[in-house]
Amino acid sequence: MQNKIGILVENDFHDIEFWYPYYRLQEAGFEPLIVAPVAPMLYRGKYGTTIEATYDPQRLKGKMLRGIIIPGGWAPDKLRLSKEILELVNQVYDSGGVVAGICHAGSVLASAKIVQGRKVTSYPSIKDDLENAGAQWVDEVVVNSQNIITSRKPSDLPYFMQEVIKALSS
Repeated sequence: MQNKIGILVENDFHDIEFWYPYYRLQEAGFEPLIVAPVAPMLYRGKYGTTIEATYDPQRLKGKMLRGIIIPGGWAPDKLRLSKEILELVNQVYDSGGVVAGICHAGSVLASAKIVQGRKVTSYPSIKDDLENAGAQWVDEVVVNSQNIITSRKPSDLPYFMQEVIKALSS
């Protein structure tokens, strides 16, 4: 399997929750690919940074990716409405890849219907979404439930990325 990891973006992504994983992946020898519903296109984070998405789901096949990371912010509310994004998440999941989300990203995991019976964490405001999707929600720094890795907030990023890189490297 390749060393390509998709990072999903839409407008209002959480800037730190994008950039921290982006650089940590590079440090660990992985190639982050910026993926959005429409690409190429510029997307603006909650705090004003812009990035260009160079891949849309149609250009990728889930089996090309070793994993997907979904930053939080308000972008997951938009990402979860994209049928193509949800299909890509499912392709990566079904191929045994790592699917990781922090903060509000759990809403994408719920809409992709991959959390039933899994232990997950998230920002508390989407706890009900995850439980309604069949997940067991816990308030922990990071949770790895069979390659679905979740964390709650920006201050969890060091622990989140340690777990993500460990899973991607195994």
